[in-house]
Amino acid sequence: MPPILLAGDVDAIKDFVFETSSLPQISGGSDLLLECEECIRSDLQKQFGYKVVYCGGGGFLLEVDAEKAEEVKRAIERRYLKTTGIATVTIVCETEALPDLPQSWPQDGWAARIARASEESVQAGDFARRMAALASRMHEAKTRKTGSPFYEAFPFGRRCDRCGKRMGAYPDPVEGEKVLCPICKRKRRDDIGRKKAGMDIRGQFNQEFWGYYGKRFPAKQPEDLDTLVREARRGYLAFLYADGNDIGRCLQQARSEAEYRALSQALTDGTKQALFDALAQVCGKALRERKYWPFHILNIGGDDVTLLIQAGYAWEVAVRFLELFEEKVNTRLKDALGSWPSGWPERITASCGIAIADVKYPMRYFERLANDLLREAKKLAKKNPGQPTSAVTFLWLPTPVASEKAEPLMAFYRPSGDLRLTARPYTLEQARAILEASRKVARWPRTLRHRWAEALAQGVFPSVNLIHYDIARRQEQKRVDMYQTLVEIGCLVRPEEGDIPAPIWYQVRENNQTVWKTALLDALELAELEATRPEVEEEEAE
Repeated sequence: MPPILLAGDVDAIKDFVFETSSLPQISGGSDLLLECEECIRSDLQKQFGYKVVYCGGGGFLLEVDAEKAEEVKRAIERRYLKTTGIATVTIVCETEALPDLPQSWPQDGWAARIARASEESVQAGDFARRMAALASRMHEAKTRKTGSPFYEAFPFGRRCDRCGKRMGAYPDPVEGEKVLCPICKRKRRDDIGRKKAGMDIRGQFNQEFWGYYGKRFPAKQPEDLDTLVREARRGYLAFLYADGNDIGRCLQQARSEAEYRALSQALTDGTKQALFDALAQVCGKALRERKYWPFHILNIGGDDVTLLIQAGYAWEVAVRFLELFEEKVNTRLKDALGSWPSGWPERITASCGIAIADVKYPMRYFERLANDLLREAKKLAKKNPGQPTSAVTFLWLPTPVASEKAEPLMAFYRPSGDLRLTARPYTLEQARAILEASRKVARWPRTLRHRWAEALAQGVFPSVNLIHYDIARRQEQKRVDMYQTLVEIGCLVRPEEGDIPAPIWYQVRENNQTVWKTALLDALELAELEATRPEVEEEEAE
């Protein structure tokens, strides 16, 4: 009997990793999951003799002997539960031969829509059809899953000082006055044993970054989130969440196992190198001259990246990462495959969502806001299927608001029916432009930036009058420079035709409605965040 495919995906992975706001706990939870993946690639592979097609980012695809499939499944499930104490994994495998292709396809109705949706997999061949069938089984299995490990929490007694969910049973090995539940103790244990190969670095990916660049940069890894933002001018933290666009569709269209493996490996290697290089290039000055790293890498899983970073570096790191992602992933794919597969996008791109708030903001809200913003960026990236592009957006909460959704918070940028104070999300090309403009704005007096931001919320003509009055008061060269910066920002929303009273506001069509839109507030916010970097110099206050 030929080997069959077995696929797995960790359940509620983000709830497990981000259930506390403690950096050692977050890093420890991530490392426990990586430990399980390493076991799948090594110990269990030696025991059962299967082939690893892909393993990373909380998912895996294996080629196993049919008679061993159930045993492999149980062994992997036990491994995750034994290592983490609570995390479960959903595993499905092929159970029957693929059905014969129909002789004719439906012409209308829902059946026709389903047929068209599956047409690409059919055209890609049997391997793609097998992957589509596995994806369907995975979705069904996760929907039907009802049970999970349970730790009873009594109405009396001391709760865990980290998660607050379960009963505290063990003293914290570092902070003895605190108590930990069994799950948080496992995560903390992993943090204590983080010294590997002589490196006092927490987290596998941070260790790899140190291996690439550590000897060049003397700064130390921060012990906690407060230390991470300590050297910034203001204590804002950014949660950066990046992910490839349409990667699932590309994987399901892979014509063979080799093509699938090539795409997976190119994504894994290219994404990791793109992030490492972006951090080294953007944060290099801080890594050389400051005491602590201004970032902490949470995870890199295939094309998926989660990163905590000082708010002042977040936008520039995101832009540079997206540029390097496109360059490195596409180059690796072309080299591995020789030719570009038919049916794939013109190039592989990625999107990024950035949530920014005070360092004390709960981590679970950080993650969910960043995930919601990522979805908004992906909508823009996929708007024109014929022209794939990378996209990025952000949300800054100067005053923390507990929310899991970005949309209600973005209502601030719509103070009236026809006013839009933001042009987010941005394509990669637009993101580069607003980055350059915001750097110029960051050097203007802070009081001026605040005055303009308040004026924009008052409406089109009040803000235009105030801003042009402020510009007119400057010396000639300064007036020219400031006006040119406004023109550069205005180009981000300027339609080909339209009423243009000034290079600040533009009338555009949005959802069958004519509205006034500006990108200036986005630039002002990015400039305010850029100015929190220790090395940025501002003009004297007015």
